[in-house]
Amino acid sequence: MTAVRNLAIQQAVYVPLGTMLALIAFAFTVPGYHPVSQHLSEMGLMPGLPAKAVQVGPMVSGSAILLFSLALLAQSRRFALTALTSALFGAAMLSNGLFTIGSPMHGLHAIGIFSILTPLLFLAELGPQASTRMAWFSRASSLLGMAYLWLMMSGFDPEPYRGLTQRLALLPAFGWYTLAALEPRRFRG
Repeated sequence: MTAVRNLAIQQAVYVPLGTMLALIAFAFTVPGYHPVSQHLSEMGLMPGLPAKAVQVGPMVSGSAILLFSLALLAQSRRFALTALTSALFGAAMLSNGLFTIGSPMHGLHAIGIFSILTPLLFLAELGPQASTRMAWFSRASSLLGMAYLWLMMSGFDPEPYRGLTQRLALLPAFGWYTLAALEPRRFRG
């Protein structure tokens, strides 16, 4: 059972970020789609392969995040809050694939907002066992997530660059899972 749990954690080194990087790269090949000014979810309104890609990508990434969350909780109950907020983000990502932009179920009514807390909760739950790299990246990832949320909610996210700002926010948010999945190798909780 420990081997399965460890594998469920380790898949997060590659799958969440890798899936999003593949989707970001694919977006640059879609005729009529403008990756610098359009959000990834907008491909879901297009016919054919772009719509399928924006369904599959978030569902794969969301499933990987849910799996990581459950495995982290199984590793140690001290990660309960991290697992909760991470699972909410995973569920939101799954719903991004299941429902197109415009539906209130796309993102499960914005429940993924709790993901901004995930890196800070993980850092708190790790306590003094956190590596310097994890401590720095967790803080930076949460801060960048809050900055992006503020840009969107305030209306300051520049219209011609909405896609670019989204991608700049996605990279640390999903990249955090890579580092978080590597961190348990340093200890056993």
